[in-house]
Formats: sequence, structure tokens, C-alpha cells
Amino acid sequence: MIELLENSVSRFKEGYVEMRGHSRRVFSIVVKDGEVERITQGLNRGVCARILIDGSWGFSSTTIINRESLLELMKDAESLAKSSKPVKRRFVKIAPVEPYEDYYETPMKRDPRKEDLEFLIEDVLEADKEVHSYSKNVASSSISISVVDDDLCFVSSEGAKIMQRIVRCFGGASVIAKSQGKIASAHESIGAQMGLEVFEETPIRDAVLEAAKRAVRIVPKRVVPGGYYNVVLENKIVGLLAHEAVGHTAEADLVYGGSFLSNKVGQKIASDMITLVDDGLLPRGFGTMKYDDEGTPTERTVIIEKGVVKRFMHSRETAIQFGVAPTGNARAWSFEYDPIIRMRNTYIESGDQTVEELIEDVKEGYFLRGGGGGQADFNGEFMFTIQEAVKIENGELKESYRGASISGNAFDVLKRVTGVGKDFAMRVGICGKEQPSYVGIGGPSLKTELLVGGGYR
Repeated sequence: MIELLENSVSRFKEGYVEMRGHSRRVFSIVVKDGEVERITQGLNRGVCARILIDGSWGFSSTTIINRESLLELMKDAESLAKSSKPVKRRFVKIAPVEPYEDYYETPMKRDPRKEDLEFLIEDVLEADKEVHSYSKNVASSSISISVVDDDLCFVSSEGAKIMQRIVRCFGGASVIAKSQGKIASAHESIGAQMGLEVFEETPIRDAVLEAAKRAVRIVPKRVVPGGYYNVVLENKIVGLLAHEAVGHTAEADLVYGGSFLSNKVGQKIASDMITLVDDGLLPRGFGTMKYDDEGTPTERTVIIEKGVVKRFMHSRETAIQFGVAPTGNARAWSFEYDPIIRMRNTYIESGDQTVEELIEDVKEGYFLRGGGGGQADFNGEFMFTIQEAVKIENGELKESYRGASISGNAFDVLKRVTGVGKDFAMRVGICGKEQPSYVGIGGPSLKTELLVGGGYR
């Protein structure tokens, strides 16, 4: 494929052109209550071209990969670039980037292309059997495992020629418990950018049993009373806060549109204890890649350092608008999409306290465990569901509650941080900004203050 792309790009003499080839192999299985609900195995393969002429982009994609088709693809993209010129909102320029020739592959011990993946079906079925024998209160379970294996090619008229192979292995479990007319659910996930060895290091059965234990534990409990409390947020929740409520406000396209962090470089907006990073090179990170989909090397981008805003995440286009270097954050879900600014692995850095030390100074509050879903806007306002709230009284854990939610402004929450744990953890995620994207989200446990809501069942 790389030779076909090079040949096509070499024929183009006007403006700037880049071509991406993408092959995605997917194997996934979903088991629900002892039955195999779905097995997916397939290959999606295609090419796209993006052309910049007189300040206007043109983009086109195809699944037909031969010399003639790719030349037609180039003509389509060129035509779109020229026809969009009269209606463009601004003249597009892109920051300079050194044209690299390179190859990158996910480090792994067990290559999924070299093994029969059917053993994963047995793993999931065994985990399902075990969770239903764990307790008579387990009413339902859904367990999944996926292997996504991407081959990426990038060629540009500037001379870049980059090939990358990115392998992600991951899974998740949702368990519903029922007791005395009440129901409660819990879920856990595993995975990383690595080979099949991840399923040995973090077996799916462990995630399933952890979800089952939590669901069974909280199902008879009361709904948490609402109010403003001192809390310790478990590391799994902190990753969600870092990505959804803070990270998006630092994506340069949203900064340009007026997000909370607009015009705040150099300003203190969080506790001295908070350093927030978006890292494209984090080992095993779910969003790790050596180059982004514009051929820009990725990097460790410090967004907030000791509470002070330092940088934003950029594509080549936004970098030149802001007068800075691109950070390697332009990513596309597949060849059918053009790259936009996306997070990679976004996390708050570790502190030096144990979870027990974070809890021991709380006179009255909650230890919030088990991240859920939720939403946030580009001003940092958020609302997330939490699986379990454990009452803290005079530094000791007491009874558990179910049905919690947390809400507020993420930057107010980060200003009030008085303790940062050393229990750093990364989770896998899929971000849905305009198009899907695999991301890593993480951080340590934090001690802060926020609004805890009851009533989520």
C-alpha cells in the first residue's frame, strides 16, 4: 500500500497533499448470561486523500485500492478543495513539520496475528459461568473482549513516509444484582495497547468478579443522601474527570471556540498539587502512537503544571493560528474521516499519599468508587454517575450507599484538592467527539470537595 500512496502523491504538483492507508482487523466477542450474543471478525481497509490548495481543504476516501482508483481519489479531493474556496471561513495554513520516514509497532509479547483467538471465547464463557455462581443475587451479566489491530500508512508531498501498527486488546463486564425488589449495576474494564498478554496480566474473570462483588454489595443499600461533602475520588473516577471535564477544554479547536481555558495560559486555575498531561508516548497507553494522522511526532504535552495552564493540544492547522508548535494530537478514527484534534492519554500525575492517608483526615464525607458515565461541557461543568459511595466518619470507612452522582465545575473541584494519591491507574476509553477515538484516561485518587447527588438507581 505504501508504494501505491507514494506513487499517487508524486503525481500531484499543486498545493499540499497527504494520503493515509488504514487496515483494521477486529475480533470481538460478547457473552450475555451464558449465551454467545455476538462474535465479530473482519477486516476494514481503505485509503483517503486530503489536499490543501489556496487555503482550502479537500478530502475524499475509497475502499478500492489500485492505481486508477487512487488517482481518481486525488482528483476528487483536488476538486473539493478548489470548489470550497469561495465559501471558506478562513485561509488555512499549516505549521511546518519535519517529514519523517519511520516505522512503529506496539511492543507486545503475544502477537494476535500469530495465535488462534478462539481461546478468548472460552475465557469469556468461563468468566460468565463463574460470575453466575458467585451469588444468587446476580441477575444478569454481559462480558466482552476485543482485539483491534490497525495498520496505518502516511505519505505526504513534503516527503513523509510513516508506517505504524497499533494493537489494542481490551474487555469489559457489566453485572446487575437484584435483592428484595431492588436492583444495582456495576461494571469494570481491562485493557491496554499491547498484545494478548494483557489478558494474562489482568484476566477478564477478575474484572467480572470485581463488578459482581460491588453490585451484590450495594444492591440492598440505601441511595446516598445528597449534599456538598469532602470526598476522596477513586483513581478510576479521576481519569474520567481529567478527560471529559478538563481535557476537552484544552483542545485547541475548542479553545478557539471559547472554552474555559481560552486566554488562560499562565494563569493559576487549580491546586498546586495538580499537574495534568496529555501523553502520546505513554507505554501501553490506549491512545499511544508515535506519529499522529498528520505525520507529526507525538509527545508528552503538559497542559496544567502545578495548577498553572501551560499549553493546549494542537493540529498543524491550529498550531500556526496560535503561533506554537503542533503537539501531535490530530487523529482520525479511520480512513473515512479527516483528522481532528483529539486527546491521546490524558491523566493527572501522581502524588505521594496512600488512599488510607487521604481518608484519615476526612471528618465527614465519602469515598467514591467505581467510575460511571456522564457528560461535561467545554466550560468544565460536569455530571458523572458513581457506582458506590462509602461513608467516611472521623477518617474511617463506614457503610456503603448506592446511586450516587457527582456534579459541579471541574476547575472548582481541582482548586479544592488537598491531597493526591500515589495509586496511579490508567483505563481504556472511547471518546465520541465528532468521531470515535481510542483514548487512555487516568490519574491517582484525589481528596477534594464537591456536590454529591442521590437518586441515581
